[in-house]
Amino acid sequence: MTNIALFIALLLPASSRAAEFYDLNPGARANGMGTAFGSVADDAYAVFYNPAGLSGMSYLEAGGGFARRLSPERTVGEANLVYVRPNPDIAEKAAGFGYHGIRQGGVGDKDTFLFGQGQRFTLKHFQKPVRWGYNLRITSLRYPSGSRRGGEGGKNSFGLGGDIGALLLSDKGLSTGLALSDFNLGLSKSLTTITLANSLRWRGTLFAMDMRIRSGHTEFFPGLERPVFNDTLRLRAGKGMDLGGVDYLAVGLGVNLLPWVIDLTASLPWRSFHEQGGVYEVNAVYRFGAPTFSERFVGEAAQRARELREQLDALRQQRLNLENSIATLRANKGVMESELAQSQSRLRDLEDRLKDTEISVLDAQFRLENPAPPPPAPRAKPPEKWPKRHTVQPGETLRSISSKYYGNPNLWERIYQNNEKNIFRGLPREGSVLEIPPPGR
Repeated sequence: MTNIALFIALLLPASSRAAEFYDLNPGARANGMGTAFGSVADDAYAVFYNPAGLSGMSYLEAGGGFARRLSPERTVGEANLVYVRPNPDIAEKAAGFGYHGIRQGGVGDKDTFLFGQGQRFTLKHFQKPVRWGYNLRITSLRYPSGSRRGGEGGKNSFGLGGDIGALLLSDKGLSTGLALSDFNLGLSKSLTTITLANSLRWRGTLFAMDMRIRSGHTEFFPGLERPVFNDTLRLRAGKGMDLGGVDYLAVGLGVNLLPWVIDLTASLPWRSFHEQGGVYEVNAVYRFGAPTFSERFVGEAAQRARELREQLDALRQQRLNLENSIATLRANKGVMESELAQSQSRLRDLEDRLKDTEISVLDAQFRLENPAPPPPAPRAKPPEKWPKRHTVQPGETLRSISSKYYGNPNLWERIYQNNEKNIFRGLPREGSVLEIPPPGR
């Protein structure tokens, strides 16, 4: 129980600012995760949180839903519509539409229309997929007369703006999202929001955390999602949007009845179950062309059977490889036995050579101790006669002649100095007789 209480306490950190009705975004799944959806953004409601997620849509999707948010001030009613269409000609590109209507009697109304597009590219140096997208946003804010913001005559404002977002995906289940949203021109109040989001899928559970900055205020929204029963159901929990100063834990349930996907969200007030706070939302999305619920199970069963067959084939191949390895080892054993016999024969030969070497050593030692008489001194070599005569042959040079008589081609100048008349352009005349002087020192 202590661990559960600690987890809930971390899931619901204290907020320093209560949200207004114009801070709200639709989507039962996103709200069930405490709106920690900026780095997940993998369904049609991504258009409201991070339009970069549109590029990951594989099917045409259309849906909508209703929500009721409780507040000590006034109850908020919501309605929404979403539509996403992948581009049939360009892969990883899709367009989306979203509508969100909010009504809080006596406080204000808001209508938002979004027209978005998302696509994907790969970073060349990192080879990581990056999704990015943008929205055209049309917003209408209306404050009735007598309200806190509308005054006596009421107040209406119309804004035109946009959103832009990016998603960086990794192979380890980690996803990072960045979004600039609610940038509007013409509204009486700035709604611009910066969202930095991270999510991690670990052992089937999705952990997400969004950090939002709006009007100088920073707030964290944690959430998680866990698929069960072969992803037929998805359980969710997260920190709810603090509306009217009431903190609560948002919980959600997703029912995957393809091509229908139904999401439900409810709330558990943090301080007391009798508080007037929380959210209750339902939305349904239809995915055109997606496999049906039964087809998915049949397809998964066929996929599982295919995987088992592949594993069986792999095991058979492993058995065949082991049998081949055993046959190879047996053949190698015969080769090694033959090599062992050869090694033993070489060893015997080396032992015989060792004995011969020992005899040679003894013989050498005997000759050392009993040296033979020295040989007679060689007769002195008669002195060489200089100068010499040399008849120049075809192809000979002064250097080659110097090398022949002196053993050094660099002494060619001695020959040149004694035979200048027989040298033409540095070469001796063919057939001439040269006088070869002594080499000197």
